[in-house]
Amino acid sequence: MELTKNPESGSASPFSAVISMFYEPASTFAAIETRRAAWLPLLLLMLSTATLMVWYFNIVDFAWLMDQMFATVKDQAAREKAAAMMTKQAMQISGLAGALIGLPVMFALVGVYLMFVGKMYSKQFTFGKGFALAAWSSLPSLLALPLGAMQIMLASSGQMVFSELNPLSLNTLFFHYPMSHPAAALFDSFSVISIWSAVLMVIGFQIWAKVTRAAAVKVVAIPYVVIYGAWLAFALNSAA
Repeated sequence: MELTKNPESGSASPFSAVISMFYEPASTFAAIETRRAAWLPLLLLMLSTATLMVWYFNIVDFAWLMDQMFATVKDQAAREKAAAMMTKQAMQISGLAGALIGLPVMFALVGVYLMFVGKMYSKQFTFGKGFALAAWSSLPSLLALPLGAMQIMLASSGQMVFSELNPLSLNTLFFHYPMSHPAAALFDSFSVISIWSAVLMVIGFQIWAKVTRAAAVKVVAIPYVVIYGAWLAFALNSAA
């Protein structure tokens, strides 16, 4: 399927780009370079994530969830104090804030990083390009809504921890660490979807910054190696 062209700009329609990004990302990134429309993937991701947050906290057995979260806390007073602060409403608001505020902030941080690194290769690589690249590369995260919906409908009596919404996480697929394990959050956060997004960012950065594939891989991989490497070291130290 060809991308719809805008006769004035000669660039792809952002709406058709949402679909084509899943099966021909290279030509899609090339087509939207002059009409990046970062608002569209950002809006879609915010809405899908917020929908999943509201749905999850409306069906989850919250008393059961609290028991799972504080299973390793032996001090009863500390457990009751923490549970009093983490009400269902507070956690739902936190989840919505992550979707509506956390996502644009995260994309902005990635945009700043890509802008500084991108200018080493091309003076035309702006913050706007970096922000848009972060947003468009994250489109595979839209799959979290249907995947999470499937998990919710399969859950028994709403007894499912938040990480189970993503059946493609490394923890769900391979490690199966309980919620209380120091490495659980690490492997819950890294999934097939995040790997897919990283690959898209490599492709997009190569095209927009006009660099080699090897340079794009290096630029995208460095934050992953630093962040997940430090997180893994911390988790291993905590588990020891």
